Amino acid sequence: MSLGEDIYRLTLKSKVYDLGQPYWRGMPVHSADPPFGFYLYRYHEHTKELFQEIAPGFADSISLIVTSMHAGTHLDTPIHMSRNLRVLGVDITHFESDSGYTGLPPELPSVDRLTPLVLRGVLLDVPAYKKLDILPERYEVTPEDLEGTLKYEGVELGAGDCALVRTGYSRYFTKDADIYLHKFAGLGADAAKWLVGKRVKLVGIDNLAAGVPKPFEVHNILLSDNGILLMKSLNLEELAADRKYVSTIIVSPLKIRGGEASLVRPIAIG
Repeated sequence: MSLGEDIYRLTLKSKVYDLGQPYWRGMPVHSADPPFGFYLYRYHEHTKELFQEIAPGFADSISLIVTSMHAGTHLDTPIHMSRNLRVLGVDITHFESDSGYTGLPPELPSVDRLTPLVLRGVLLDVPAYKKLDILPERYEVTPEDLEGTLKYEGVELGAGDCALVRTGYSRYFTKDADIYLHKFAGLGADAAKWLVGKRVKLVGIDNLAAGVPKPFEVHNILLSDNGILLMKSLNLEELAADRKYVSTIIVSPLKIRGGEASLVRPIAIG
């Protein structure tokens, strides 16, 4: 039986959860990144005469996107970040060019060399464990929080899993960019190291920056130091509402040659 058939059979008896956020012009992005640009490049009313000789009555529209791969819901590969210009001990600068990364060793794949991910997903609903709807502003999630959440949920997190960390801040993605970008709760460095110790394959979280309080330290621990994939700006509210603590996570990155990341629309089936 093929992977596609397995997934089809799984969806017949399960609920499918959309974990992605919408994309639109003016959406919240990191202040150091270019804005997300979406434009209708070609309109029906403008093309109705263009194809009349070969297809009378035909018209079309074509849109254009200009964006970084780190706007909205996206997946980071380890080569996105470096510590002292090294990723997993390798000098990343040897492989950089203006058209992407080339000649990377197998342990440092660009996004096009990732296979579609089908993983056991474990939701760590930290606010629910702490009897909250949302974590306090700039709250630092600790290893004790993650351990307590697993015990509260009655589930285990194992090697090769996808850990989905809920803070509650996904609700602000479309409603309040200032809160979403600046006042979010996130993983602390010790919590990131705890996830490394669990040997997870992918960490997902419902904010953009992943960690607090030190900028990028969580990225470095997961990506640069340990080669763990990181997925951000998720919407985990429906999973949490249904208390769906264990599910099958499917993530299929775009095959962008030499890319360090990809926009994604992940789903959970459970």
